[in-house]
Amino acid sequence: MRNRSSRRFPSCLAAPLLGTLSLLVLGVAPAQATEIGRLFFTPAERAQLEAARARTSGRAPSPAPSAASDTPPPVRYDGVVIRSDGKTTRWVDGAAEFDGTGPSGLKPGQIRSDGKVYEPYQVLRPSTPPSPPLEKEPAP
Repeated sequence: MRNRSSRRFPSCLAAPLLGTLSLLVLGVAPAQATEIGRLFFTPAERAQLEAARARTSGRAPSPAPSAASDTPPPVRYDGVVIRSDGKTTRWVDGAAEFDGTGPSGLKPGQIRSDGKVYEPYQVLRPSTPPSPPLEKEPAP
């Protein structure tokens, strides 16, 4: 009698083979693209949209509540450097402050505005326009 364990498929190959086969089967299914069409089909619909936009842009903005004028301006804590001799430089709103205390309740990078503390990733900063590509000098 032969040992049946020598004829079995190695179990270490079963999982990768099964995963590969399932990916092949799923990848073969045809993808159906649906066409979304145009948003406004006729010039009349586009003109109606422009007229509605002109009506809403002519309105005056609503006045801000008086409580907003009582809030302090936003504070941005840019960072801190502690030198080996013990002197400290803090950057608040882009200006260096020497040996002062930093803004209370803020860690470097945070911004306080309207009484709330924001992390750097929560603030939308205007993107800088891309610089024009540099002209390559002709090779001699």
